[in-house]
Amino acid sequence: MVWIQPRGVEAMNPLLLIHGYGAEAGKRTARQITSIYGTLPADLRRRYGQRRVVELNVARYVTLEDGIHLDDLARSLDQALQAEVPDLLAGRFDVLVHSLGALVVRNWLRHFSPRPASIERLCYLAGAHFGSGWTHIGRGQLAKWGRAVFQGAEPGVQMLDALELGASDTLDLQRHFLDPVNDLWRRYKTREFCIVGSQVLADWLPIPVRYAHEDGSDGVVRVAAANANWNYIAIEPKRHASKLPWDDIAESCALLGESPDGRGDEPAEHYRVAEQFLADEVERPAVPLAIPFQCAHAGRERGIVTGRRVREELMALLDVAFRTDTLREYRDAGTLYDGRTLANYRRAAMQLQPGFVQGIFNEPRAQYDPHAQLIFRLRDQYGRPVEHADVLLHSASGSTIAANELFEHTHRNVRTPGILTFYLRTAKFDADSEDWHDLLPQVGGVHLEIAPTEPRTAEIRYLPVCLKISNQRLRRFIQGHRTTVVDVTLLRLPSPQTFRIRAATVT
Repeated sequence: MVWIQPRGVEAMNPLLLIHGYGAEAGKRTARQITSIYGTLPADLRRRYGQRRVVELNVARYVTLEDGIHLDDLARSLDQALQAEVPDLLAGRFDVLVHSLGALVVRNWLRHFSPRPASIERLCYLAGAHFGSGWTHIGRGQLAKWGRAVFQGAEPGVQMLDALELGASDTLDLQRHFLDPVNDLWRRYKTREFCIVGSQVLADWLPIPVRYAHEDGSDGVVRVAAANANWNYIAIEPKRHASKLPWDDIAESCALLGESPDGRGDEPAEHYRVAEQFLADEVERPAVPLAIPFQCAHAGRERGIVTGRRVREELMALLDVAFRTDTLREYRDAGTLYDGRTLANYRRAAMQLQPGFVQGIFNEPRAQYDPHAQLIFRLRDQYGRPVEHADVLLHSASGSTIAANELFEHTHRNVRTPGILTFYLRTAKFDADSEDWHDLLPQVGGVHLEIAPTEPRTAEIRYLPVCLKISNQRLRRFIQGHRTTVVDVTLLRLPSPQTFRIRAATVT
């Protein structure tokens, strides 16, 4: 593969490395802090020159204390930059982050960065933009006990909250940068790059936790959750909906659960798409995304930060990122990252044959099956979470694959009711053809139903959502390796009996 023509090392920016969740536990000395990153700092110095990488700093920050919030880390990062490396803020520098570090840096950009930002290039290594399934496992008593005994640390409850799938505060953080006035490319002048593996560690396969060996994941973070290219849709009731008679709402609720092809879609007339951001249909350039070969989240051999066997490919990908300047080069970088990913998929199809251990637990090439995350955040017109609701996708007639067959996992957010994260397999490896086959075209279309209830009283009803979605439209906002967030405002209405006024009787 031909890479972008590099500029001289004399033009390299200072570089800051920021680690992920839990890496700091028990590490205090400069040597111990540096060991978080393995040989990566030394490899970067050798690659770009000892003098040219003038400010190669490694950052340590606290995640394993229950009282620390993501906002605290953003402020602490700002204070550390000003106190310890003020020269970085005076010019421009590059940042290399791992896992949770992606949220820390993005939150710093949101709250403290000038525009343009001091950060010129921001490289995410398995950045947990949309969380990790391990977080609610991490809250368990066994996990707390293990950390306390072996690391002398708390689990970092508020960090786990930020990393949980569908975390509301994290969704708001990502949505912040969708606003044109907060565009990272145009306003902050920051170039982003995403690198994430899709390989789990063989030693993790027997672990009875699905996230340890989940397809489309590096064993901790899903590729779809690490991709900074994502889709956003906001659905809200139309103005007239609040005037609907109570009996009409009851009738709409009664329609739910019937055959989708045997009824109309009247409730769809009461809701509208108020906002839509589709990554492939906006003017801003796509963030380059690369999936290295046999790269996992952690580990001395395959880990994306410390892994010896993935280091050469990682350094080649970082070369592209750190030496990219112009818009044309940035788009070329995206093309090169795509090419590298495609080549790695071909390599996986040829080289990753099922073995004895892997054959028992999984098809190793299925680990590379593209998946999508679909997150629904349900709130009423007052902004309160809708705690009791079902989100259903019925297959339309003519489908050769039922929509439900794509669903691999569903997660209800523990801390915030009304947030559901669906994990969908969008393509599947076929051993006969030794290639991946797209599954979405085989879903003829879907009927989306959102059925909220208020079980604590009969005097409150929600107007349900019933929408027909064609296959063409479905493929516009659901793609493999990406997350789609759907914010739904559900109309909550009290019955006429909830509050009544009668004329006083005069005697």
